[in-house]
Amino acid sequence: MSVSSSMQVGASALGVHSWGMAIGTHNVANVNTDAFEPQRAHYADAPQDRGVRLNAVSQGDGLARSPGQDTVSGVFGGDSLSISPSGTDLAREMTSMISTQRSFEANAVVVRTADDMLGTVLDIRA
Repeated sequence: MSVSSSMQVGASALGVHSWGMAIGTHNVANVNTDAFEPQRAHYADAPQDRGVRLNAVSQGDGLARSPGQDTVSGVFGGDSLSISPSGTDLAREMTSMISTQRSFEANAVVVRTADDMLGTVLDIRA
């Protein structure tokens, strides 16, 4: 893989993870909105080993509950899970946002390293 393709893969991943973070912040911002269904970002490998891509954004949190129900029973070994009126699970959102942030940081390091390598090559050739 060349330096420029490493930079392109890293930069592409930065954009994908920016969208992932936007989805998470949208869910948190609507935590008190009645009947709001949180969205989920689904990632997949990009074609031809070109990093990661945003495969789909699904609606809903995947937790089954009746309208007006504050908890989901039977999830996580029978314990009740407290969720907001909107159906947004803040613990899940924060975990997802931390993971997305760390992925973004790792890809920023890839771009920075590729930039440093390219600068070194140009300095050698100059």
